[in-house]
Amino acid sequence: MQPRDIAFHLVPKFSMIALYSALEPLRVVNRFRPERFSWRFVSIDGKAVTASNGIALTVSGRLNDIGRPDMAVFCSSYDYGEQLKRPVINEIRKLARGGALMAGLDTGAFFLAEAGVLESHSATCHWETLPAFKENYSRIDVRDTPYVIDRGRFTASGGATALDMMLDWVGSLEDVEIARKVADTLVHSRHRNQSGEARIAADARYGISDPRLKRVVQAMETHFEDLLQIDQLAQIAGLSQRQLERLFRTEQGCSPIRFYLRLRLERAEQLLAYTRMSVRNVGLACGFSSLAQFSRQYKAHFGIPPSRTRKAT
Repeated sequence: MQPRDIAFHLVPKFSMIALYSALEPLRVVNRFRPERFSWRFVSIDGKAVTASNGIALTVSGRLNDIGRPDMAVFCSSYDYGEQLKRPVINEIRKLARGGALMAGLDTGAFFLAEAGVLESHSATCHWETLPAFKENYSRIDVRDTPYVIDRGRFTASGGATALDMMLDWVGSLEDVEIARKVADTLVHSRHRNQSGEARIAADARYGISDPRLKRVVQAMETHFEDLLQIDQLAQIAGLSQRQLERLFRTEQGCSPIRFYLRLRLERAEQLLAYTRMSVRNVGLACGFSSLAQFSRQYKAHFGIPPSRTRKAT
């Protein structure tokens, strides 16, 4: 049996942890069951590629000389938009037509989406870019999960989530026992894909210990354009408005309205950085009634106007 050929296309500033999270399970499988997998790195021009941590990896060839791998994995992270060029998109389409399994790590899903190979599929990407992904690709079923495997399309949200994705794939190809053995060897407390956020849960991010507060923050994070009023937030918490105000000030040091504003501005920053939406439309999508109001609040929070964030990306 020929080893399955896995080709990793490296995009400048790719995530090293995502790459090796996907690669290491393959290496360990070969330790227990020799020559199940082979792998290689390629780049658009055949030259070494520097990761986001400043470490450069040499490659074995160019993307357009990739041939017919069993799986093509697109590895990117920061500034991926600069690399969404026609030659790359054409190669992705050619690989998909040839029957290769297609994978995207971190923001690698944008390359597959731009090529149209994720249409009518489910997919995910890094949580920072998830709002932009939803806005830009309406024909994709975007999931807020650590990873998605759907009919030959593999997407992982970044970091170590690629490890679990590859373990699930290995388990489906070989058996569950080898996947467990690989996870043990990597000292990884493996979990199967679960519903929930690709991002760390709100209670962990904000140090929330009260379940009522957690419910309110989760509701805020799903209502940016259609803002919830303070009485609605209090109802979600099962508290009076005064009790809710007191709970937020005790746990977060601010009012619920101020906390909600912070979440909206953080979402606006993500949309400005990763979508083609106008500054005005970003403001509207985040619940601001006018461009002037949005610009004023954004500058007060980040110290720069929203237009400056757009120019910097």
